[in-house]
Amino acid sequence: MTQEERLIHLTSLIEQQGKVTLNDICEQFTVSRDSARRDLVKLTQQPGIQRIRGGAVRASVSARLEPYSGKVISEAKQQLAQCAAQLIDADDHLLLDTSTTLTLMARYIHQPATVITNSVDILQQLADNPHVAVHLLGGKFDAFHRAVLGHQAEKQLADYRVNKAFIGVCALSEHGLSTNNEQEASLKKAMMAQAQQVVVVCEQHKLGQNNFHHVCDLDGIDVLITDQPLTNTYAERFDSHDIQVIVASTTQGQL
Repeated sequence: MTQEERLIHLTSLIEQQGKVTLNDICEQFTVSRDSARRDLVKLTQQPGIQRIRGGAVRASVSARLEPYSGKVISEAKQQLAQCAAQLIDADDHLLLDTSTTLTLMARYIHQPATVITNSVDILQQLADNPHVAVHLLGGKFDAFHRAVLGHQAEKQLADYRVNKAFIGVCALSEHGLSTNNEQEASLKKAMMAQAQQVVVVCEQHKLGQNNFHHVCDLDGIDVLITDQPLTNTYAERFDSHDIQVIVASTTQGQL
């Protein structure tokens, strides 16, 4: 196996496990420690991978901020959106966070419901839906996130109590949910506080990631919807916190 082939495999391992060690490389590929060290040097030249003593890890804290308008609508997002919509019952009162996936989900609401949101795109998506009553939170509009954020929106949330809050994910790890925008983190907390059930919708590549502003611990999450089966480590971790895990790719035949 060439070094390039090993690097592809090692990158995948870090995505799944969060870490690889020098010994892992030696044992899996039957190479010398010098070759394994050279692999680590190359591996940690990739963005998002950090060298540590004896191995490499996924960078623990990401400062990356991505504008809402630049996010790609992938097939995984479509599957997540359809799966999330299946959790909505007739006459539910819902909080929908700002998220490209949750905007897609709004298309699949076909039963009577009441929706509270801070997203202008979700508002637009639901504007012509005769089954849904929509409440848009007031406050300052953040064009970067295409969302209403700030104290006024948080204060208004105190007037509502809902069955379910659907929360978009920037980063999710054993430390819980996090984001790189302080106002976004604060509003997510306020949304979650008003819901009987908290549902987070997370593409697998965001698992194992940490951002600067903490939103909640794993105990604050009731349901996780993701697009790929979890590793044993994450499956056990979420199970220990009594989080129901739904893998969207295995539910699409039921739509």
